[in-house]
Amino acid sequence: MFGNGNNRRMRVSGVLSDDGHGPSILTDSGDLWILDRLDLDLDLLGSRVTVEGAQHGYDRLVVDWIGAAVQMN
Repeated sequence: MFGNGNNRRMRVSGVLSDDGHGPSILTDSGDLWILDRLDLDLDLLGSRVTVEGAQHGYDRLVVDWIGAAVQMN
């Protein structure tokens, strides 16, 4: 199902971190996505964010947009 040619558009939310493999986002369901993005706002590390981009391969997102997640109460 997942191949190198997969470019499915995605929008995910979770906690942004940088664990040495590059920036990543851990979703509430436990999915870990490695983010392909060079210009990352370091102030967002450790906070909940929403990411939009294209899935590339099994666990990578080529990020078009990233920002603080809006919390709905």
